[in-house]
Amino acid sequence: MIERICLLLEALSVVICLHHLYGEKFRLDIYTVILFSMDMIIMTTIDYYGLPKIYSLVIYLIIILYCGIKFGFNWKELIINNILYMVLVGGIQIIIIICYGWCFNMLSLNRIAFWGKEAIVVSGGVLLVVWFLLPMLKVHKLSIYLQDKEKILIISLVFCIIFAFSCFVLYKVYNGLRIYQNLVLFISLFLFCILAGELGKYKIRSKEIETELKMHRLYADSFQGLIEDIRLRQHEFDNHISAIYSLHYTCDSYEELVKAQNEYSQDIIKENRYNKLLKAGNPLLIGFLYGNFKEIEKCEIEVTYKVCVNDLDIGVPIYKLVEILGNLIKNAIEAMKTLEVSKAIYVGLIEEEGSFEIEVRNKSIIIDYNKIESFFKKGYSKKGKNRGLGLYNVKKICDEYTLNIYCENRNIAEDNWLCFTINNKKETI
Repeated sequence: MIERICLLLEALSVVICLHHLYGEKFRLDIYTVILFSMDMIIMTTIDYYGLPKIYSLVIYLIIILYCGIKFGFNWKELIINNILYMVLVGGIQIIIIICYGWCFNMLSLNRIAFWGKEAIVVSGGVLLVVWFLLPMLKVHKLSIYLQDKEKILIISLVFCIIFAFSCFVLYKVYNGLRIYQNLVLFISLFLFCILAGELGKYKIRSKEIETELKMHRLYADSFQGLIEDIRLRQHEFDNHISAIYSLHYTCDSYEELVKAQNEYSQDIIKENRYNKLLKAGNPLLIGFLYGNFKEIEKCEIEVTYKVCVNDLDIGVPIYKLVEILGNLIKNAIEAMKTLEVSKAIYVGLIEEEGSFEIEVRNKSIIIDYNKIESFFKKGYSKKGKNRGLGLYNVKKICDEYTLNIYCENRNIAEDNWLCFTINNKKETI
């Protein structure tokens, strides 16, 4: 009877741990009941009908099937979460066994066996830790973190599961735990995970540098095009000065001269409106914005901008900033396609003393704030199925780098503008 209770507590600990890893609340349903029942049947058959203990390993295959049916057959997530629950539950169990043995002088040099009430205490302790402590540790975020990393981390975890699995096999076969062997095992796993984490960080940084190099190559032509345009216009500088100086020969009054000079100057300013981009100081950013601004003009949309940055040492990779700006600009253009009034877009990127702010706004009808909240949901779009990922990706990047993101209607010069603002400033209460 005690063995059945311990088995049930252990199975409950595993299932609750899996729910935490998947970010779901534990609910007893038909799949969980079937899992518990199959666990009890297999273990009863082993204990009372002589089935070899090695068949207890079938339970782990059943748990994998349970995860697939209940949470979906996302194999990457499935493998990682099954590895994590074995490491977590197994580690908690060993820690509780060792602590219990020390407290009651039951710890021997080679192993500790637990039966009767001791087994119930240990199994109950594991259940309590899994139920109350794991939610505080937010193990679901750990699962998501591991899913996004490089293959080296997955390979490392595969080795971890091999070691942990061998520990479970020994436990099932010998009904006990060899203390010093398992201590060495879990210390090795801990150090191995640290190494894997460091290698993962190195690979991630390498990938960021590789991505930035690709973007530099991608926008190098746009940057060079801006330089060539400015050089060509410099050759016309003397001609423009001469034209402005000579306007008084064709004007009959002072007012007409002022008007003509103003119109000519405005044309020159408009023609050279993107020259200030060179002050941005980052060729990748300059090339990206210049290429986008030229494309926006083809859609008959007026473009204004303000870019004031230094080295952009703000804790966010340049290619991520480009991804944010690209999605916001594309979203603004799409929103103005059906706009019947004059179309205009403003792009701002300001950096000062470690903080920065991105602002992209476009003329728009007034949009209800309840509707604005749904902009960042995955799949939200008026453009059809499998669309609406742009703003969702922007929100995802902001969450990853702890950035603030706001969207609001703003009245500017009696026109309504839909404004998206992103910054890394600390919010004050």
